[in-house]
Amino acid sequence: MIPALCTDLYLPSFPAVSLAFGVRITSLQLTFTSFSLGAGVGQLFYGPVSDRFGRRKPALWGMVLFIAASLLCATATNLSQLVLYRFIEGLGAAAGMVISRAVVRDRLSGAEMAKMLSAMSLIFILSPTVAPSLGALILRWSLWPAIFNWLAVFGLVVLIGTLGIKESLSEERRNRAGFREILRSYIQVCSNHEFCSAALIAIGGSFLTFAYVASSAAVLMDSYHVSRDRYGLLFALISIGLVISNRVNMKFVHTLGIITMLRRFTLVQTLGAVSVLIACLAHAPLWVLLPLIVVCFGCAPGMGGNAMTLGMHPFPEKAGVASALMGLAQLFGSGFIAGALAIIHGDVVIKMGCAMLVGACISFIQVRRIKTAL
Repeated sequence: MIPALCTDLYLPSFPAVSLAFGVRITSLQLTFTSFSLGAGVGQLFYGPVSDRFGRRKPALWGMVLFIAASLLCATATNLSQLVLYRFIEGLGAAAGMVISRAVVRDRLSGAEMAKMLSAMSLIFILSPTVAPSLGALILRWSLWPAIFNWLAVFGLVVLIGTLGIKESLSEERRNRAGFREILRSYIQVCSNHEFCSAALIAIGGSFLTFAYVASSAAVLMDSYHVSRDRYGLLFALISIGLVISNRVNMKFVHTLGIITMLRRFTLVQTLGAVSVLIACLAHAPLWVLLPLIVVCFGCAPGMGGNAMTLGMHPFPEKAGVASALMGLAQLFGSGFIAGALAIIHGDVVIKMGCAMLVGACISFIQVRRIKTAL
């Protein structure tokens, strides 16, 4: 949940932060990019480290770093500082992102693994739907730095909870490889066709989801003049599609298979993204645009869990490395699109619609190039 909360809990504070720092509200999208870069770099570290030393200790150290960085974010006095501290926060958050998936691979495989990762993907995607409402509630009683103080408190709760989790990687299954062997492991994973296909699907999914996440504050509060409290409620509407698609995937993935489910999810998502872009170009009212976004977002948990299974399935002995690279692919997609939307000038609503369609097309095309049956 932590990376999702880090992304969206402070979205309602964008107007206040932009006023405090004297920057455009769209410039704050750079904090998404820096967090994503930090989380991506961190996953490359935590993956092989957790394969060698076990899952538990690296997770604990990552949470300590996350708590410290969140407290630093609360002290930021300008955009540059916040961007830097968010990068460090991402480094800490990466531990939970990569290690949680590696634990699933330690214990499960095949369709059971896909179901568990789909459920985890739902949590990852569902968290942002409630985070803006929670952020708006915090801002009723405090200033924007309180958002990051609350993130630090949440990190402390997770740290305490992690202390009670048993180690899932036994001593005899740990990878004692040195730096060269770790590098070779990364090359081996990246050279695998199934992994590359899954990574491109994940990148496309991140393009679509973060095109809306990164733009939502500007789109809803600036373009559609939605209040801060109502913004959180409207953002939470996407949870409808998330819950439905997650239940559909968990029910049918055993009988239809992972690839068939991916093909169907990407078809629905692409049709939804085309409709979103048409609505954006036509400057459609919000009651038309939001249901279409719900459809696109709704495909995320099923796509995410199935793509993660496709990418990690061939590497039971390198679960940490495969998980790290899959996470890096997702964060590359989210970080790139958030940065691009902040830099490119133009109508924020139309930019969002174009980016969502690009992401949907990447996943749609790649799924139909897969030859394997899983």
